[in-house]
Amino acid sequence: MSVDKQVFLSQPVRELAAARADPGARDLVGRDLAAFWHPCSQMRDYRDFAPMEVVAASGCRLTLADGRSVLDAISSWWCKSLGHGHPHLRAAIVDQLDRFEHVIVANTTNAGLVRLCERLLAAANGEPVSAYAAGAPDGRRPGHFGKVFLADNGSTAVEIALKMAVQAQAQRGQAARTRFASLRNGYHGETLATLSVGDCGLYAAPYEALLFPVEKIDGLPYRSGPDDPRWQDAAAEWPAIEAALAPRARELAAIVYEPVLQAAGQMQLYSPDLLRRLRAWSRAHGVYLIADEIAAGMGRCGAMLASHLTAPAGAHAPAADFATEVAPMLPDFATLSKGLTGGFLPLSAVLITDEIAALFDADYGDGRAFLHSNTYTGNALGVAAANAALDVYAADQILERVAETGPELRRALASLAARRPYLRDVRGCGMMAAVDVRGLDGAPLDPKRRTGYRVYREAVSRGALLRPIGDTLYLFPPLTTAPAEIAEMAAIMGASLDAVIGAAP
Repeated sequence: MSVDKQVFLSQPVRELAAARADPGARDLVGRDLAAFWHPCSQMRDYRDFAPMEVVAASGCRLTLADGRSVLDAISSWWCKSLGHGHPHLRAAIVDQLDRFEHVIVANTTNAGLVRLCERLLAAANGEPVSAYAAGAPDGRRPGHFGKVFLADNGSTAVEIALKMAVQAQAQRGQAARTRFASLRNGYHGETLATLSVGDCGLYAAPYEALLFPVEKIDGLPYRSGPDDPRWQDAAAEWPAIEAALAPRARELAAIVYEPVLQAAGQMQLYSPDLLRRLRAWSRAHGVYLIADEIAAGMGRCGAMLASHLTAPAGAHAPAADFATEVAPMLPDFATLSKGLTGGFLPLSAVLITDEIAALFDADYGDGRAFLHSNTYTGNALGVAAANAALDVYAADQILERVAETGPELRRALASLAARRPYLRDVRGCGMMAAVDVRGLDGAPLDPKRRTGYRVYREAVSRGALLRPIGDTLYLFPPLTTAPAEIAEMAAIMGASLDAVIGAAP
């Protein structure tokens, strides 16, 4: 199941790329810009920075129509956790396609669907790898999370959790609990409810009139990563956070957060100790916790859930420590997507405790059912990809590989920053690392200069897809990326910075 490290093009693919190079590719770009609206983009930018025509992808490399190879340093919007074209995931999808591709799962079931739910629960509950590996025994094991609700994308998963939280509060006699709190600088998607609980003004500002009020928690315990001496200590910041929550204690349905990693919020990291403190506070006040694990989960931060980082020994705490220290700290809801299928197909999951699920268990006439529906809930191809991804996580020891290779990302960016005084605040956890481009005095750059965007363009020309968040540069490659490929990504980032800002001394 291991990814083939030979990612260079075969001769037939090279010939295909050559055949599709200019002028045909230019014709395709023109047709693209005439018909397609690219996501999260100012379309005018594409007039002089044409979209790249991809003809093949393997591992962490994209092959363009002109024959160039481009490193995917951001896992194609953070979802390609096992790289492009993983043969085991591809084979699982083809095998499922030979049987059936999608059937409504309202009142139907299938073996792959049930198997995925059992395995996800085992992984999220901190069971050993043998409990969610390909050969794991059938049946649901006891644990913190007890039910899985499936949908098709991350924003929808968060919306489902928000709706469930409000309905669950009402059905346990707490109908006044209809408000939410979330963390400042958070991001949870781009539907109206997820924009409301998020805090990325660039995305939300045009729709402010449509959003509902949410208490935003300030003063987060930001840290540089597991090597930070205060990584597991949020004691200094907690009193102010607790004081901000206190006035809302009786009206909150839930607190929503990205555990440890705020990805779209400039790749900021905060102490896992905050999760422990939020868990204790929420239990004392009858408030649910919703952990948005969409970017941080599925191994990205070094554990199957970033919520597991509350363990005393971090992501690799022994099972006994997990049972005694982490399981009681887990949230009431956890949402997954992106790496759930290795980025092959859209799929998302909401993990729920048995206690909450029981609040919805009644006769239909009682009106307690959760009547949310997605057409493609439990899509068989997505489920097959997710089951195959779990196979690879277990068989290829992905978490161990992240523990070994991930620190290379932070070291690579630290090396860049050591010779470039305008790079500040190197941080990293698991298979991600980030650094900010600042003025020599440490002040933020004028956003109108679009420095990060110019570095992005330069990096593409040199063979790496970086796509910074504003002036925050980051590496977020597939979890299977080799150290040599990380070094190549960092070298291109450094050369691109030098070309745009000035050569390092």
